[in-house]
Amino acid sequence: MARVAMTFALGLACAGSAQADPSIATEAGLDGFLAADRLPAPEDPFLALGHRIYGGTCQNCHGGNRATGAPKVTSLADWAPRLDQGLEVLFDHALTGFVGPRYTQMPARGANPALTDTEVMAAVTYMVWLSGGGAMAETYLKTRN
Repeated sequence: MARVAMTFALGLACAGSAQADPSIATEAGLDGFLAADRLPAPEDPFLALGHRIYGGTCQNCHGGNRATGAPKVTSLADWAPRLDQGLEVLFDHALTGFVGPRYTQMPARGANPALTDTEVMAAVTYMVWLSGGGAMAETYLKTRN
């Protein structure tokens, strides 16, 4: 029954406004490893690009791999302090790399040097959108158009 409710909720999230917060973020995030096929694929082209990049690169750490120390998508607790820093800081950390306060490392471009700046920024925006930053992502999307 819970799986049906989750599928229904994700379907509603994708059916509405492309920029709408998918409302799947919880304090600890969704249970289990979050591969891209478990997450909404938005209609907005930039967020859809982010979803594809997430699935090809970012999910390896941000899907819930505790060994990396990366914030799990959909986790309000993990993402709140990052969202407070703003998208520009998050873009910079993802593009150039970052060593966190516990010596965990965000490698530049998610350790995928083939990613363009636009692809990295789309993935960050998508992860923010999933993780309680729907309004922040929507504001950024409006500035892109």
